[in-house]
Amino acid sequence: MKKPQAGHVIALSAILVQGPRLVLALLAADRQPVAPSVERILLVVTGIGTAVVLTGGNLYLAHTVATVRHWRRLLVLVWIVVLAASGTLTVPMIAAGLTGRTLPAVLSSNSAAWCWAGLAAVAHELTAAGCILAGAAGAAREASTGQAASAAKPAAASAEPAIASAGAASAEAAATSEQGAAGRHDSAPEPTPARVPCRAGCGRSFRSRLAEAGHLRHCPIRQPKERAFRGVLK
Repeated sequence: MKKPQAGHVIALSAILVQGPRLVLALLAADRQPVAPSVERILLVVTGIGTAVVLTGGNLYLAHTVATVRHWRRLLVLVWIVVLAASGTLTVPMIAAGLTGRTLPAVLSSNSAAWCWAGLAAVAHELTAAGCILAGAAGAAREASTGQAASAAKPAAASAEPAIASAGAASAEAAATSEQGAAGRHDSAPEPTPARVPCRAGCGRSFRSRLAEAGHLRHCPIRQPKERAFRGVLK
């Protein structure tokens, strides 16, 4: 069961508020006497309910007009009508209090009395209709918001695999490039160290200077030279 909206509650209250006055009107039409105490209680309940419904309905309509887009112009028109009806019902009472007269004395003409009575009878229905319309506009706003949120969720969910696949592809490409660089580094031939030629000129070469020095002791070209040099010294 859905949670009742404020507009529906105010509309239901507006209908219930008019009930006691309708009871009195129907009993008077059937010429059924009503005790003054009972009549007073019914009229007090009707007056309090009317004030609550008109005030709460005006506030709810103003809030709805400021927050929704659906039927905003129609809601503004209904709100202005409800404000005019509430002001028209209140102004004669304030004028009567300021001048020290009663409300019938202020509404001395028949046309003013009939207009005031008509507004008092119709103001509840106007407020109830406006609140129902405002509740429908609020429900349409919530539905559109929910549809937008539900449409955004699949888009985000579809974007997540694409982002993950792109990240996996970039990671795989980085790993492949690293492996290729390591393979090129491993396959590159190590530089061959420079060989040391025999200083005596026999044409042989050696890996190090020490190996070349050891060769000089037995070099076939150097040994005759050393022997000749020793013979000269002797």
